[in-house]
Amino acid sequence: MKNKVYDEMNKGLELIHQGYQIKYDIWQDQVLFTWRWWLGCGLVILCWVGWSFFRKKRSSDRLFYAGLFVMTISVSLDAIGMQLKAWNYIYPLIPLIPAYLPYDLALMPVSVMLLIQVKPKINPFYKAILFAALTSFAGEPIFKWLEIYEPLTWRYIYSVPFYIVIYLIANWLSKRSNFEKII
Repeated sequence: MKNKVYDEMNKGLELIHQGYQIKYDIWQDQVLFTWRWWLGCGLVILCWVGWSFFRKKRSSDRLFYAGLFVMTISVSLDAIGMQLKAWNYIYPLIPLIPAYLPYDLALMPVSVMLLIQVKPKINPFYKAILFAALTSFAGEPIFKWLEIYEPLTWRYIYSVPFYIVIYLIANWLSKRSNFEKII
């Protein structure tokens, strides 16, 4: 027996599907293969190719472990922010994912991994503040200027504590050495 909640949730799902269909049609007609779309593709490739050259080879696994955390939390928070209409991405790489993948899967993790490995003796809190300031007050405004990112109810300053926490957790994860061997 179906109830009112079931019907309302299905109605909501149908509205989401209609919204994504509209978004996909716009993306296919007006975003795909534009210079902003190619810029996103290029950022992903450049970040990861650059990381492969500049990473400390012996620390690759632990850095990538921290990078995977950054990717996961970035995509998750991005999806939440878009669902709450705090911001929007006008030129997404992939229209069905509510996040800007070049930022979440390349720029953020690669920046964090590079910062972790450079001058590892510096207090991580200082690096976290630097990362948060550059990302919030340089990165986000650049993407707004490029008309890729549109903050709706979000202000750059709101991002600072999130970026600090993300960096500090990633740094902490990169220092873990208590993995047990799989037998």
